[in-house]
Amino acid sequence: MSRRLRRPLAVLASVLLTTSLAACGGDDSDDSTINPDAKAGFDAVSISGDFGSNPDVTWKAQMSTDEMDIKTLIEGDGPEVTADDAVLVNFWIGNGFTEEQAFSSYDDNAPESIDLSNKDILPVFSDSLVGETVGSRVAVTVNAEDVFGAAGNPSLGIANKDSVLFVFDVMGPYPIDAPYVEKGVDWTPDLVLDADGLPEAMRFMGRPKPTGELQVATLVEGDGPVIKKDDSILANYLGQAYARPKPFDTNFGSPATKFSLAGGVIEGWTKALTGLTVGSRVMLAIPPELGYGPEGNEGAKIKGTDTIYFLIDVLGAA
Repeated sequence: MSRRLRRPLAVLASVLLTTSLAACGGDDSDDSTINPDAKAGFDAVSISGDFGSNPDVTWKAQMSTDEMDIKTLIEGDGPEVTADDAVLVNFWIGNGFTEEQAFSSYDDNAPESIDLSNKDILPVFSDSLVGETVGSRVAVTVNAEDVFGAAGNPSLGIANKDSVLFVFDVMGPYPIDAPYVEKGVDWTPDLVLDADGLPEAMRFMGRPKPTGELQVATLVEGDGPVIKKDDSILANYLGQAYARPKPFDTNFGSPATKFSLAGGVIEGWTKALTGLTVGSRVMLAIPPELGYGPEGNEGAKIKGTDTIYFLIDVLGAA
């Protein structure tokens, strides 16, 4: 079933997507370039393929569009996406005039984290993702000018009169419903919670000293997909060095952040999170050689001898 939306899309304030493609496509001021045999929206295209992989798109004809149309191609069995979520998506963009791919995050294994609570978010994202379930594949047909404005998007090879096809795979979030627990278990530090029940610091008094090895405690086991070593993940986290009174970094209370486990984080994260499941909450103790090494991290005031602890909620992976 498709959902047809009649309200106009906001004009893109900044370029969200960039590629090396040169500008091309339909004439930017004259509709006469549209093939008279063009078909409207989804009648012009066939979309198949498995969730999580590049969609197989077959153009039946040049596409014409007059308003945004949204269709759920695969319905996921994960949690429902809300307007307050940061969502992890893989997506594909096609030019309905040239009948060619314009962009694919699947090509570089680079899913995008989109903050749906941002009031400036493009409706092509918010209208098509809010209310869907994680594990869903959603397609959108829309006029380029409604998305990118009067200039179209030359970096994607899309002119303003072109029609555009988006295909989204919703990879997360898998919200964790379990409350945060103040008292640590075994070796894990205690947590200091704010008025909203979110962690704001760790307390190490009375807890064992670091062992010098990577330690992983799964506090909540998720029921999402298994995390791979080259995945990008969506996470909330709190980081604090052992025996320090304050954290050096946290994003609890803010939208979840995307990280690449393939070189975008310290080695301890990649080793500890690989093989776990999305929706898990873990505590890590990371020795220097798997953290910032003997140089430490001066900006975060981490010494080369510090063991660093992280509380991590893994909300998505792709």
